[in-house]
Amino acid sequence: MCGDSMTHLNEILILGCGRYTQPVDPELRRFIRSTGMKLEAVDSRNAASTYNILNEEGRLVAAALLPYGLSS
Repeated sequence: MCGDSMTHLNEILILGCGRYTQPVDPELRRFIRSTGMKLEAVDSRNAASTYNILNEEGRLVAAALLPYGLSS
């Protein structure tokens, strides 16, 4: 229900950075960590694969993916 405390946060957020892995801004990394989530930043192809595997395992996972043809 909207407005409830955030008790069902994902355990991991996967960032797909496009064709190549890019560094994540330290402030964003700290913010994600402050929510209790882990952050993984990889190229988008590997991000999609990792998301699918973790999702199949029943893990609470989210992904934000840039198109593979882009680089940052």
